[in-house]
Amino acid sequence: MKTALLVSTYNWPEALSLIFKSLENQSVAPDEVLIADDGSAKETTKLITEFKKQSSLDLNHVWHEDRGFRKSEALNKAIAGSESDYIIQ
Repeated sequence: MKTALLVSTYNWPEALSLIFKSLENQSVAPDEVLIADDGSAKETTKLITEFKKQSSLDLNHVWHEDRGFRKSEALNKAIAGSESDYIIQ
């Protein structure tokens, strides 16, 4: 049984960084980490890219253009790309 952690983000890389630090300290890691990005700036993408380089976690970053609040759409896109049986949000 596979599990995924679903995280939504929008232009708050400091908070996302804390989530990444928490993931590094888990005794049982999720099989997938899904990042649903509602149009963050390049700083967030850079943070995610750096984390992917140093982590062994399967991380899937789904981003769409910032055209107002469309968090639900970003979440749905991230979930659609998941191969896990359970998704934890």
